[in-house]
Amino acid sequence: MSETSEKLLYIISAKKEVTWLFFKETFDYLYNFETGVGEENTDKDEIKNRRVQALRTLASLGHCDFNFSEDSSKSKVYAAPPLLVRLPSAGFPQAILAGARSPTTIQQLSDACQSVGNHINVEITEQASELGLIPKRVAVQAEDIRELQVIASSLSIPFLETPSAWSLLHFAASIDDYLATLKESNDPELNWNRQTFNPISLQFIEEIKETDINIRLSRYSHPSRNTKIYYLWQDGMGTEVDLDWGRYAILKARRLNVLIYDKRRFTMAVPVSANLPRLLERALTLCSGYAATYVKKLPHAPQIQGFNLFFAVPPQIAEMTAAKLGQTLLQQSLDITTL
Repeated sequence: MSETSEKLLYIISAKKEVTWLFFKETFDYLYNFETGVGEENTDKDEIKNRRVQALRTLASLGHCDFNFSEDSSKSKVYAAPPLLVRLPSAGFPQAILAGARSPTTIQQLSDACQSVGNHINVEITEQASELGLIPKRVAVQAEDIRELQVIASSLSIPFLETPSAWSLLHFAASIDDYLATLKESNDPELNWNRQTFNPISLQFIEEIKETDINIRLSRYSHPSRNTKIYYLWQDGMGTEVDLDWGRYAILKARRLNVLIYDKRRFTMAVPVSANLPRLLERALTLCSGYAATYVKKLPHAPQIQGFNLFFAVPPQIAEMTAAKLGQTLLQQSLDITTL
């Protein structure tokens, strides 16, 4: 992997705020440059998926935030302010560098650590993400938490003493909180092309067999624009929902558990087709500072295609995340070397 992995974040950081169109064009250019695939040979669906995955990953690592609007010209990507984020790890205190970054940021951090003492360990590692445009993980380990405070202060950036993974989990809504904010309507259903979420395969399909539980999540494709919206229907009443929350509403109603946890390896597996809501996804990512690793299949759930593995997740955080979504963790081995 080349220095191209840093450039997407450099550009967003320099601009502080960019439109979704600018992000798309920048990502596509860097991705084609990194892969050596010319624009004319690029699979449009593949690059679209990778573009969205890259944005979600940057957000989950705390480097940026985004806001999508029905009017794409108003959709924005924002650079988060730079900061040191403490990890919820045992032993010596550790923190990772999150937020905006420039080509000189890592060297400035290294110099600040050196000024505190030779015992400060700075670890810079490439992300294993297949996306290719995810910036390096930069971690600092000290002997005392006050040393991390001094390092952050010398760089004029905040240091979050309480691990963000904990703060985000306590702040994030639960599935019940989210559903309580929705306003149902008995308006007629849209006559757009419709697909329905299958909670077994976690895919949207054309038809789904009726069940004794009168609840469904439907995806509608706009007849002229390349946009989709999602409605949760129950007892003839419908309401527009966020896709990530909508899927877990269905899974909770059907009492289906899809989150897998390995308590020996502190690893958690989340189906790609049932992404966590953004704050919960960020909480898991900021347990380690590593982007989630994709695996195509797990032997424990052969009917589901694709999982993201999150690392260094303490049991309490895994359990709280599952509880927020009305899920019970499936305890299974997640030995990545055998997957």
